[in-house]
Amino acid sequence: MDNKHLFLRKIAFLVFCIVFSISCFAVAPLTAENKTEVLMKFSDQGAKMRIVLETDLVFANTAKITTSPPEIRIEFPGPFHITYHRNPPFEMTLHDRVLILTLKEKFDIRFFKLLSPARLVFDIQRSGFPDSTPVHIISNEFVLDAGHGGYDFGITFGNVYEKDIVLSLSKAISKVLLKMNKKVHLIRKVDQFVSLSDRVSFVNQKSPDIFISMHTSLSQNIAVYSPKFDELDIKDLTDIYALTSRQKKFLWKSKALSKSLGKSFENEFGENIVYRELPLPLLNAVGAPCVLIEFPSPKYVLYDQQMQERVVNAVIRGFAVYGQ
Repeated sequence: MDNKHLFLRKIAFLVFCIVFSISCFAVAPLTAENKTEVLMKFSDQGAKMRIVLETDLVFANTAKITTSPPEIRIEFPGPFHITYHRNPPFEMTLHDRVLILTLKEKFDIRFFKLLSPARLVFDIQRSGFPDSTPVHIISNEFVLDAGHGGYDFGITFGNVYEKDIVLSLSKAISKVLLKMNKKVHLIRKVDQFVSLSDRVSFVNQKSPDIFISMHTSLSQNIAVYSPKFDELDIKDLTDIYALTSRQKKFLWKSKALSKSLGKSFENEFGENIVYRELPLPLLNAVGAPCVLIEFPSPKYVLYDQQMQERVVNAVIRGFAVYGQ
């Protein structure tokens, strides 16, 4: 073999090595899975602890959660990297796509998902600090109003409608109350439109011990509305509905109901509750203790079964506190 052929073979081998090296660098990022960031936050208030895992929306929604106190197991759909700003008061174990949180003692664990930003939230009640609110309700008759309905969708987020969320909640609350041998009336049992005047007439025909109207808002907050009377508005109100000022003698009870439900929501969700007094016709025109509740927008809260159970629990405990 002459020097020319030998030189060409060396050049070809060198080119092959360069191309092979470049291809290895190019393929490596494709074959290695990128890790999704998970930010962990937590607060410990003695009786309760809250653990929040903030991450990508799809990553959070597809995570599989298993709780068997004192252990929480989160199986993510892919590799992840977890960060936190201070040492947690529990043990953490990472196995590929699985995160295991081991608490130091047995807890009652409640889990739910929040949106925008996507979060997995674990509320933990220590066994040594039982919830002192008794589940004994003095009131016997209830009217539950699921807002909107029919062609009136209420607030929408994608294919999630306010009218469906509150109808599901009203049915779930009714089911619990009926098991407690309470008398419950639903203004709306199906997806149908009910006018404001028909809702008012329905409540006044039943004369319940408690009336609540349920809605969702555009915000992340829970808001509880109670009636308010401006003397100049009373004549207009009675002209519209041909009513006397029925709510006026129940006003202090409505305010008490508002505080009881608000405190229960605060205990359940650990969030500040917005209280408002407004001259809403639906509240001012009914002859019963009443409130209107706005739950967080479906943009921020996923109203799955676990979230629904928490809302129902908070409402029932709010009813229990009221009147005691």
